[in-house]
Amino acid sequence: MSDTSLLQQKLLQLDPAYAEGWPHFEPLLHEVSFEAGAYLAAAGRIANAIYFISAGIVRVFAKQQDKEYSLDFAFPGMFSTAYTSFILQSPSEVNLQAITPVSGLAFYYDDLQQLYRAHHGAEKMGRLIAEQQYLRKYRRELSFLQHTAQERYLQLLEQHPEVVQHIPVKHIASYLGIEPESLSRIRKQLRR
Repeated sequence: MSDTSLLQQKLLQLDPAYAEGWPHFEPLLHEVSFEAGAYLAAAGRIANAIYFISAGIVRVFAKQQDKEYSLDFAFPGMFSTAYTSFILQSPSEVNLQAITPVSGLAFYYDDLQQLYRAHHGAEKMGRLIAEQQYLRKYRRELSFLQHTAQERYLQLLEQHPEVVQHIPVKHIASYLGIEPESLSRIRKQLRR
């Protein structure tokens, strides 16, 4: 299935009525690919694109002094950008980096704003995507209050088993809010 078909399917799952709006949205899409290690967005720069990830894994992280903090991962079938920067059109505080080779589609801020002004259905779709992103963030924050690091790790593995194969332990540990040594202990306990 093509990247465009995957995105269309994702949008129609959110709102089946969007089939009417798709012909207006499809021309705005640009195929993109990034090598492992490449940045999709960089701290200090304005994020002008939202990416639909069709293959690969993206890490969202912030740097404070010399330490990196993994805030999120984007897997195939997900959207990713430095959302605050994209919405406010201000310099980003986070980085988006391809952990593996990444391919997908990009759509750009100015094009999206024009589409929103011209088509109410597109505006509704933008709201639905934003709602999905909010729910992901809310669930992640809540998991820090309700679950142990081990439980969060098991949830991550259940939802995205490829994590272990492709994401370095230090990034997974940071995402879980623990040190790499603690994650190593958790993994060792789980192997028993």
